[in-house]
Amino acid sequence: ALLVMTRRTTTTMLPTTRSQSRREEPRRQVTGERGRVFAAVILGFCVLSFIDTFHTLEPYSGRRSLLSSAYLATTSTLLPWAHHYLADVSDVPDPDGETALFWHIPKSGGTTAKRLYQCMGKTLAHRVGADPRFGHDQENEIVVFEPHEGKDWKVVNVDTTIKPGILRAKELGLVQSHTTDLIFTMEPAFAGEQLYDEDNKGRFLALFRHPVDRAASMFFYLQKATWEKTYRPEWADMTVMEWANLKNFESDYMVRKLVGKKFGDSVDEMDLIIAKELVRQRFIVGLMDEMVESIRRFNIVLGVDESSDRSQQCMEDFGLIAPEDVTPAISAVGEGSGEESTTHATDKKNSNKHPKFVQGDPEFDAIAARNPLDMVLYSYILQLFEDQKLIIDSYFVEAEDEEDETTIDEVANELALLPPGADVGTSRLPSEIQDNLANVNEPAQDKGSETPFFWHIPKSGGTTLQRMYFCMGFTLANEVGGNSKFDSDRSKIDVISPWSDNPGKV
Repeated sequence: ALLVMTRRTTTTMLPTTRSQSRREEPRRQVTGERGRVFAAVILGFCVLSFIDTFHTLEPYSGRRSLLSSAYLATTSTLLPWAHHYLADVSDVPDPDGETALFWHIPKSGGTTAKRLYQCMGKTLAHRVGADPRFGHDQENEIVVFEPHEGKDWKVVNVDTTIKPGILRAKELGLVQSHTTDLIFTMEPAFAGEQLYDEDNKGRFLALFRHPVDRAASMFFYLQKATWEKTYRPEWADMTVMEWANLKNFESDYMVRKLVGKKFGDSVDEMDLIIAKELVRQRFIVGLMDEMVESIRRFNIVLGVDESSDRSQQCMEDFGLIAPEDVTPAISAVGEGSGEESTTHATDKKNSNKHPKFVQGDPEFDAIAARNPLDMVLYSYILQLFEDQKLIIDSYFVEAEDEEDETTIDEVANELALLPPGADVGTSRLPSEIQDNLANVNEPAQDKGSETPFFWHIPKSGGTTLQRMYFCMGFTLANEVGGNSKFDSDRSKIDVISPWSDNPGKV
C-alpha cells in the first residue's frame, strides 16, 4: 500500500508575547471549535461522496449506465464551458435537441467530412455561408439557403470557422435557432464557450491525424497553395529541416486550440492534461487513417440514415463503401495523404503529393521535437478511438446475454483506468504495479500479508510522520537503520532499538 502526504501552503505567523498569547487564547478556542465544525462538514461531504460513488459503481442491468460510469469515473479537469455546455461522450445522442460541432483541424480530413455531409444534404455552418456574393452576410437573422442551385445542400449565413464569425453567430442565436445540422470551426474552445448554453448543448466531433504527418502536409501544401490566405511563398525553397527549425514554427497546434491559447502563447503539461480530458469526455474521436470507421461513428451521432439511397450514393462516391455493397472500400481518403485518391473525396487543390517521413528520419524527429505535447495527445487519442467504439455502438443497443455483459464489464474497467494524466498507449496498469501493490479500495491487511510503503517527499511532512510512528513504537525501514554506529548483523534483516528513551525500532 502506498501512502503519500501532500503539502499545502501555510502563512507564517510572527512570534507573540506571553500577554498576547493569553489574549489570543479565547480566539484560538473559538477557532478550534470552528475548525472542528468545518472538519465535520467536510467529513460529511466525503461520506456522502463515497456513498454516491459506491452506489454508481453497483452492477447495472444495462450497458449504458455501466459504460457511462466507468468511462467518466475519474477526476475531471474539464473547463467550465465544456462541463456545462457540451454533451458527454457517454450520453445517448439527441440530434434534434443538440447541435453538433466539427473541429476542422487543417490537413486532417475535415474538408472530406464537410463535402460528404454536403452530399448528404445536411445544413452546415462554415465560411461559405458568409460569402458576400450570396447576399446573406449582412442579414440580422439566421438564414438557411442553397449557395449553389441544384446542388441540394444548404448553409447558414455565418462563418463559424473564425472568431468574428462565431461572435456574429452567437449574436444571431445560431445554436438556439436549431437550424443547423453541423457547425464547422477551427476554434473549438472559443466556439464551445460562445455558441452554446445549458439549454442548447453541443456535441463535438473531430478527425485527428499524426502531428508529424499533419505538419509536413501543411508545409508542402502552403508552399504551392496560392489560393489560400495562409499561402507561404517564402517556404517554397526551404527544406523540411530548415522549416522545422524556424523560430516562429507553429508548435503543439492541437493542445493550443483545445485550451483556447493563441499562437505565441506558451503551453505546458497542465494544458495537455486539460486537452486530454476535454477530448476524453466531450469529443467523438475520429482518425484520418481510419476514415471508414470514423464516419460510421459520426453518422450514428448525427442521426444519418446510412440505408437511404442518398446516403448510400454519397458513401459510395466518397469511397466509404464499395459500389452496390456495404463493405468499406478504403481506410482513408484525400487531404494530402501522399497518395492519389480514386474517389471524389479529394480535391486536387486541397491534396498534394509529398514525401512521408517515419520515426528515425531526421525530418520526423525534428517536427516531433517541436510538437511534444501534440505527440502525447495523439497517442492518447489513439487509445480513446479504440475505447470509444463500444460506447458508441451501445447508444441504442442493450446487452442481451451474460457473455455480452462480461465483455462490457472488461472494456468498462479499462476505460476507467484512462484518466487524462495517465501514461498513454495503454489503459492497463503495468504488471509490476498491478501484481505487487494493493488497490486503494481493498481493505488493509495484517503485516503478514502486506507492508505499507511511505513515499517521503522532501519538505512535505515526512519527517514529522517518521518521528510520530517512532514515538508509537513502530518498526520502520529508513536511513537510520543503515547507520554504522548502531551495532547490527548486516548479513540478514535485523531489528534494532537505536534509542534507549524511544520505543521505535528500525
